[in-house]
Amino acid sequence: MTQYNSIDKTIDCAPTLNDTQVLEFCKNGYLILENVVSEEINRKTIDYLNGDLQPDPEYIPNGLSEKDFEGMRHSHEPSILILEKWFRENVLMNNALSGALRSLLGPNFGLPVLISAHSVECPSAAQPWHHDADSVFGPELNYLETFYYPQDSPIEMGPTEILPGSHISKTTLDYDESGLLAAVPAGSFVIHHQSIFHRRGKSTGSGKRHMLKYNYWRTSEPKKDWLDDPEFDSQTANYGGHNEARYFAHMFYWLNGKGDEYRIIGGQAWPWSIKHQIGPSYGFGKTKGYLPDWRKNNSDGYTY
Repeated sequence: MTQYNSIDKTIDCAPTLNDTQVLEFCKNGYLILENVVSEEINRKTIDYLNGDLQPDPEYIPNGLSEKDFEGMRHSHEPSILILEKWFRENVLMNNALSGALRSLLGPNFGLPVLISAHSVECPSAAQPWHHDADSVFGPELNYLETFYYPQDSPIEMGPTEILPGSHISKTTLDYDESGLLAAVPAGSFVIHHQSIFHRRGKSTGSGKRHMLKYNYWRTSEPKKDWLDDPEFDSQTANYGGHNEARYFAHMFYWLNGKGDEYRIIGGQAWPWSIKHQIGPSYGFGKTKGYLPDWRKNNSDGYTY
């Protein structure tokens, strides 16, 4: 059961991801939850964004007036939607979404304080590829960005296009290069690392396509308290290929609360591995060695 703390605006619930799924997020940088919000709530959200549903906030925050609310509602940042009880309970605190967020952000994670409306009239050209402003590349996961699609968003309607694994380093792509299109049905969420390389995809359909973007926040120290996968082994797990496994493994260890213990010795040692090995990679559990060079100051990709 998802619980809401109205004093500090946090959410808690049971985690729903296991070891393998958490590591997959570390590697890919995103997670898609399809069709988990009801048709009624999706329709209500669209009506609200189109101005066909009058606001009914639970309260007015200090420093804001009804005039401020009106201006905010019709802006590209309609954050007063956070104050609608029906939206908080059914979208922001959606059970499937909350369980995944709880697994990655820990207990009592913070609700969004800002919503951005990414609505577009289709057809429309694709955006340039970009990392969001103020992106940080590192093993820490202190917040997660979430896209909510209240309507069907097939390829024709220009859904978000992402480059899996691009959350570990500043990335470049030519405009004509493609990634993974998150074409999803109504009521879906795309949870992703805030630093992932992405853009709005090209649309060839017609009509307005709505999408809402907002962040959830960690309020507790990281530790491993998600679900156990009895088949998972930290030594033999697949952390990815050359020049990336060291980063994905570091993030996974940070989420386990073991970021300070993480050391690697490089080369073909752990966390790198390949299917044709006849035994586990050397280097697992080392207490002396290197760290991944997240700041990219060294040409070999390692630092102390």
